[in-house]
Amino acid sequence: MSRVRTTIWMAVICVTALTSSVALGDNTQAEIRRLQEELDRLQASLDAGNTGNELDWPAFSFFGKVSVDAIYDDKNAGLEELLIPSTIPSGDIHQQNFTLHAKNSQFGFRVGESEGPHMVFAADLFGSIDGYDIRIRDFYFQHGALRAGYGFTALLDGAAWPLTLDAQGPNSAIFARQTGVRWQGEHLTIALEDPNPEVYDPTNLSSASGRRPDAIITWKQPFAVGHLQLGLVNREIGVEFADGEQQFTTGTGGVLSGALTLADTVKLMGNASYGQAMAHYYNDLSGFGDGGMDGYVFPDGQLEPLLGQGGYAGIEWQATPKWTLAMVGGQIVIESDQALPDEALRRTRYGTLTAERAMSPRLSYGAEVSYGLRDTQGGDRSEVPRIQLNVTYRFAHTSRH
Repeated sequence: MSRVRTTIWMAVICVTALTSSVALGDNTQAEIRRLQEELDRLQASLDAGNTGNELDWPAFSFFGKVSVDAIYDDKNAGLEELLIPSTIPSGDIHQQNFTLHAKNSQFGFRVGESEGPHMVFAADLFGSIDGYDIRIRDFYFQHGALRAGYGFTALLDGAAWPLTLDAQGPNSAIFARQTGVRWQGEHLTIALEDPNPEVYDPTNLSSASGRRPDAIITWKQPFAVGHLQLGLVNREIGVEFADGEQQFTTGTGGVLSGALTLADTVKLMGNASYGQAMAHYYNDLSGFGDGGMDGYVFPDGQLEPLLGQGGYAGIEWQATPKWTLAMVGGQIVIESDQALPDEALRRTRYGTLTAERAMSPRLSYGAEVSYGLRDTQGGDRSEVPRIQLNVTYRFAHTSRH
């Protein structure tokens, strides 16, 4: 009896197992067919160039250079790494100095195609006089004609910038970096920028203040052999005294710049500028240079804008396919007033003679003889000659997805 029951139960178990195996096999085959169909659809979508779930990564570009400078000064130039005539100390100070630095090395990147929405970040190593600290050169977003962020002023004419090994460049170039918003068309540019006024108060009883952005408009006209650009700026500068009282005054200035190519081997560049409260925009008077020359708080407590004028001229000659020779001369003049302190800036001059050889599109080296001069309102004059050698390696790469 027990053997019969055991046989019956074994039969039941075997039938059940067989049935389950068949059902499981059917389900497995169905799942395999379903997965195969899904793979076929995915492959067809890939062949069509659109998966439906693909991440749309923007293009990414990085760029920069490694630049090493060797500089020799026969006199105290103020700053060792840059030639900024407004920082030359007063008096004829014979102080020999040799400097080897790589502060003009730069790095930057762009996210997005330059023709579409994109963001740019760029920096160098001039953030500190005594060491190697990051200094932001550009950090902005641009979409079409609209640009917003931090970078060079809209008054800058980069196409008229002459060749110098000195990283600072001509003293009278319009070069300020500041936060702003601009609309830039084919010819016309309209911008609003951080006022950042710089006011000279010999009593140190006030601080500079601003209550509206600088308004800038430029027009650039290209020609077959070059271009001309006219820029106008209207700004308001102000001071706030210790008792909370504020004073404001306005200033307007203009900049004319351009470049001209002759016989495909000679290029002429230059600019001329004139206006009140213009000092903040001059290369030599912003950043590391003499500040406070936009306006002056006179002894009676009245704030007045100071008149500034300047300009530079440069020439580049492509002597051979690899050698370029260049010469630049520039000057800034601040109005003369007996009420201004004797040590206040009156004039700066700048000059360079440069020879650069391009070993390849990425590698170049060169030599430069430069000169800086600083005059004060009291008539004191300081001059500095400089010799500079440079080696630069440039790099760039773009990744597109």
